[in-house]
Amino acid sequence: MSEQLDTTLKLHLDPRGGSPYWLNRQAELGFRIRQRIQSLADLAELGPFAMDDLSRYPLEHFIPRSLLGRRSLITGETGGATGMPKATAYFEDEFDQAFVAPFLKTSGWQEKSTPGNWLWLGPSGPHIIGKAARRIAEKTTWCDGFSVDFDPRWYRALTPRSIGRRRYMEHLLNQALTIARQQTIRFLFSTPVVLLALAERMTEPQKQAIVFIYLGGMAVTPAALHTLGGFFPNARFLSGYGNTLFGVSHELCAHRPEAEEPVYFPDSQRLILRLIRQDENLTAAERLRHPVDYGERGQVVMHRLDASCFLANVIERDSAIRIAAPAGSDVGDGLGSPQPVANKNFTVENGIY
Repeated sequence: MSEQLDTTLKLHLDPRGGSPYWLNRQAELGFRIRQRIQSLADLAELGPFAMDDLSRYPLEHFIPRSLLGRRSLITGETGGATGMPKATAYFEDEFDQAFVAPFLKTSGWQEKSTPGNWLWLGPSGPHIIGKAARRIAEKTTWCDGFSVDFDPRWYRALTPRSIGRRRYMEHLLNQALTIARQQTIRFLFSTPVVLLALAERMTEPQKQAIVFIYLGGMAVTPAALHTLGGFFPNARFLSGYGNTLFGVSHELCAHRPEAEEPVYFPDSQRLILRLIRQDENLTAAERLRHPVDYGERGQVVMHRLDASCFLANVIERDSAIRIAAPAGSDVGDGLGSPQPVANKNFTVENGIY
């Protein structure tokens, strides 16, 4: 058993100080989880995580009683791309490990060493990515950056291809262009969809001034990267794959756009990625026991091993290609070419985030 898994199980399943959710779940399962789970592969014994539980129970149910109220928490909610938003929280150090430290490591950024400002175009409010954007900006430039806030839930509520959606996008772009005219913007962070629209309206000097672009919020294709590379000839690019509940996995390093699909690797033991078979003849519980081989496409499964929240066997909305961790690296197995799974039970509406 990994040290991270052992520590997480011990904390969340402590009879007196554990998290109410996992103590109740253990009673439902009818066995002692710490005795049954001896490795990451054994987590399949717990069955698929019921995502609706994150909406059904209050945040405190997932946090160990021994820690609740004793350490600062950073909260966040999912964007609601597949239904009711779900809430979670991170302790300060976990938030850094999930969203900030991986960026600094893979971007190759020397902290607070580069002049210029960030422009973040994305959600704030309940969305944790806005908090991460501010933290990254402060870590790299001594300033928490400039931002244009948008509400992805409202955008999804608008009719596709409607005047309302077009006007909302115009509203976002006009704010961003005003900031670009007034401020020294050298670093951009947003989704591919928004940045492609923004790039078409920026002046050549504004685009030439951009030296770093961080892409997130939705998958990016090689074609979109190639187009963005043409718009921003002096920029290095880094894209991430993740979400509010787990944190972000990144490419191995920042780079100029390439023809290959980006590949994402988790760089700490707190986040585990798995790819399982997409076999309609098997139940979800059975599929958890059938990982795909390297190079094969499977459905994404994530485990989160944090003191603030233990999530096991969360079957994600995406499928992806299983990629082996590079030899000699300190990252875990990764994934490439993520895309939504065709599922008649739900529809993924990405919109602009």
